[in-house]
Amino acid sequence: MGVTQKEIADALHLPLITVHRALNSSGYVSKELKARILAYAREVRYVPHKASQVLKRNKVRKIAVFSSSLPHYFWNDVRTGISIGAEQIQPLNYQVNYHMVADRDSARYLELLDQEISGGVEAAAFVNQWIYRMDQIIGRLERSGIPYVTVNVDAPESRRLCYIGPDYRAGGRLAAEYIGTILQFKRRSRVLVLTTLPDQPGALRAPDLNALRLEGFRAVLERRFPRVQLETAEITKGMRSPAAERHIAEILSSRGREADAVYLIPAYNAPFIRALQGSDNGRRVVVLHDLDSSSNHYLDKNLLTAVIYQNPILQGYYAVRILENLLESGHPPEVRQITISHSVVLNENKDLYRNHLFFARMQQ
Repeated sequence: MGVTQKEIADALHLPLITVHRALNSSGYVSKELKARILAYAREVRYVPHKASQVLKRNKVRKIAVFSSSLPHYFWNDVRTGISIGAEQIQPLNYQVNYHMVADRDSARYLELLDQEISGGVEAAAFVNQWIYRMDQIIGRLERSGIPYVTVNVDAPESRRLCYIGPDYRAGGRLAAEYIGTILQFKRRSRVLVLTTLPDQPGALRAPDLNALRLEGFRAVLERRFPRVQLETAEITKGMRSPAAERHIAEILSSRGREADAVYLIPAYNAPFIRALQGSDNGRRVVVLHDLDSSSNHYLDKNLLTAVIYQNPILQGYYAVRILENLLESGHPPEVRQITISHSVVLNENKDLYRNHLFFARMQQ
């Protein structure tokens, strides 16, 4: 059992009704006395009884989350986390809407956002993605006064209350640690890194995730594994199959034949795998990011060596729970960033990440 309002009143030698008014902003209490009561409540970690809060407000509280729809395997896992969080808070009269907006359809994005605002949404989460007019989207949210957090891709220059997602440099560092450890005893080894061209300067307020991964990868390789030669090749952003598959196949054919390892940074998993299947793979180390429905199969067949995993399920789940806590407490999160740690998924441990077992264990 947590601390009750009566216990706070007894400790501060105040009437219970005064404490109740201060904690619920339901009547007059002087600013000085209210500040004293709230400070003590934080000190003893007072948490309002949620069932009584629901009965008192007698309304549905609405939360909205926005992202793109591609790659499907990633955002479907985010949806799973959102659904788990939404199910947990549904008895407290919460409604959570998740909108996966078609790529580059900023008009539809803004339309859905306006519908949520007019429908009484009280808190929101979004992914800061360069394929939309994010300045307009963020501006619309900020003019509405609705509190929001960012998920997966941060908007550090905005008024977001918290970022929930991975440290992308850390993902690159982990990939370099894994590849470098395997290749460190080879006299002359080479790793081919597939990335994308950098974003144009001043293009929105979104960090360049692929550049951050490459930065982390390069830093570890140069510091810890200087004998491993690094070569990069660029994939054009926004390419779709089959053009992406042909382009990647050309890179692997012309520059990847002598590589001891290939590291794919951007989310081109499906065309990359198809291109690998048509190439002379040999015994190359192959590492990419994010699990999809076919990853276990390709790990088992040794077409993939390792996957750097950032658990999108947790990202969706924490987004919902952070926003629920914000609305219940009336206070912003105590931390400005919740970092989702990366893991290395291998053939030997791939079953750990099946059927959301990893998510369940993280919650224990």
